[in-house]
Amino acid sequence: MRNRTEVLRDDERDEGDCNYQDLDHKVKMNQRDFQQKAIEALEKIKPVLIVAPTGLGKTRAALSPFAQGPIDILEKRLIYSLPLRALARGVMDECKSLGLKPVIHHGDEPESRFFSERVVITTVDQYFTAFAGAPLSWASHLSHAAAGAVLTSYSVFDEVHLLSPQRGLQLLFGILRLRRRWGLLSCVMTATLPPSVIESFGEFCGLERIEASPSDIEQRDGWRKVRLELMGHWTRSSGRKGKKREIFEWGDITPERLCEIVREKWDNWYELELDGPKKVIIFVNTVDRAIQVYQKIKEAGFCSRVLLAHSRFTKRDRHRVEEDIQTYFGRNACPNEAILVTTQVAEAGLNISAPLVVTELCPMDSLIQRVGRCQRFKPKPEREMKGKALVVKPEGEGWFTPYSDRIRLVKTSKDKKGKEKRNFSKQFPAVELSRAILERDVGNGLLLDWEKEQDLIKKALDRLYRSYLAGTTDVEFHKDEEPFQMLYRKHRSKKRAEEEEESPEGEEGVEL
Repeated sequence: MRNRTEVLRDDERDEGDCNYQDLDHKVKMNQRDFQQKAIEALEKIKPVLIVAPTGLGKTRAALSPFAQGPIDILEKRLIYSLPLRALARGVMDECKSLGLKPVIHHGDEPESRFFSERVVITTVDQYFTAFAGAPLSWASHLSHAAAGAVLTSYSVFDEVHLLSPQRGLQLLFGILRLRRRWGLLSCVMTATLPPSVIESFGEFCGLERIEASPSDIEQRDGWRKVRLELMGHWTRSSGRKGKKREIFEWGDITPERLCEIVREKWDNWYELELDGPKKVIIFVNTVDRAIQVYQKIKEAGFCSRVLLAHSRFTKRDRHRVEEDIQTYFGRNACPNEAILVTTQVAEAGLNISAPLVVTELCPMDSLIQRVGRCQRFKPKPEREMKGKALVVKPEGEGWFTPYSDRIRLVKTSKDKKGKEKRNFSKQFPAVELSRAILERDVGNGLLLDWEKEQDLIKKALDRLYRSYLAGTTDVEFHKDEEPFQMLYRKHRSKKRAEEEEESPEGEEGVEL
C-alpha cells in the first residue's frame, strides 16, 4: 500500500479535525497589510497577484483564506503548484501550521488520487498536463478526473519567476486567462518578476495586484542590512580618442578558487562584521560544479559540517538532506558552524538563512532570490542584522550555463532624412544583461533594500521580458542607451563595426 498522507473530505471530518474559529483567530494575528488585502480579495473570489519581498509571508497569504473555513469555491480543493519538486516540503510545513493536511504529488512522490484530495501540492508540469486533459501520472482514461479536479480547485502558482519566460510563463498566462473566463479562483506570487510581466498578469489574465505596503517592507528592511558585492576589480583602459575608462574584470572562478575564497572569509570571519552564527550558503549554477565545490571544501577541512543539496538526490536522500538543511539553516536552526553548497533548488521556496551568501553570476531575478537567503529571519528581540552576498563569475566561455537563452540587440536610429535605421548585433547569452547592470550599478558594493532590488530587476529584465512576451528574442534600444549600447558594440559583427560611425559615448566601461 502506498505511504500516503490522507486528507479528510468534508463528509469524513469530525469536529476535532479543524476548528475554523480558532484558525481564523490564529491567522489574523500579526497580519501584514498585503496579507490582509490578499485574504480579503480571495474571500471575494477575486484572482490575485501577490508581489512582496522574499521572506515576508506570501505563502501564508495564499493559504490563509482556505484554512479559515468553507467560503464558496474555497471549500472544495486547493492545488498548490511549484516549479521544483524540492520546494514541496516547505509548503507542506506551512500548510500543517495552518491546520491543513496536504498530499504531495510529483514524479518522485505520486501520492494523489487524481487530485481528489482537499489540499494537493504539486509541480507545474503535473498541473499543466492535467489541465490539458493529458495527465502525466495517470492513465488516459482517467484524464477527465484530473482535469475536473483542476477545474474545481482554488489554484496557487508560486515561484513563477523560475518558469521559462518563453514557454512556461506563456502557458501560465493562457491557463490563467481561461480560469478567469470560467470564474475560477487563482493566486500567483512573486518577488522578482519585472514590471512587464506583472502588468501582463493584470491586463491579460485579470489578476488583481496586491503589493507589500511601506509598512510591510519596513518589517524586513528596517533590521536587515545586506550588502551586495562583486568579486573582481576595476582596471583602467585607454578608450577611443585617448579617453581613460574603467573596466570591471571578474576573476574566472574555478571550483578550487571558490573553495579558497570561502576559506578566506571563514578564517577571517570576524573581520567581515557579520551578525549571527558562522554559516555560509554557496549557490552554484550546475550540479556538477556544486559537487566539485562541495568535495573541495570537504577536503580542505576548515568546516566540520558541510552540506550538499541539488536536484539529483533520490527521494530518501532528499528528505534526509532537507532535514539537515533545516537543522543548520532553518528558522530554528542550531548555532553550530555549517556550510551549505547548493544549486537553484534552494534559491526560492526554501526557508533558510545565513549571514554570508556566495553565489555564481546568474540572471538578476535568480540573484535576488539567492540573496534573499541572507539574513532572512527577523531576530527576537528585533535588532539590526548585517549580512553580505558575494557574486563570483564561473570560469570559461560557457560560464553562463545553464542559462542558455540567447538574444539579439536591435539598435534603432534615424538617418539625416528621418528614415528609421535598424542595426543588429550577433546573438549572445541574455544573462549578459544582468552582468552589465551589476557592473554598472553595484560596482564596489550596494546596500540592498526592496526598492533597489526592484530597480536592479527592472533594468536587467524588463525590456528583455517585454520582447519575450511579444514572441521575439530581439531587444530594441535607441542609440546611446546603456548598457545596451555597450553590449551592442561588444557583440556586433566586424563588418558592422567597420560600417558604423564610431562614438566614444558607447564604449564599454565607465569614462573617467
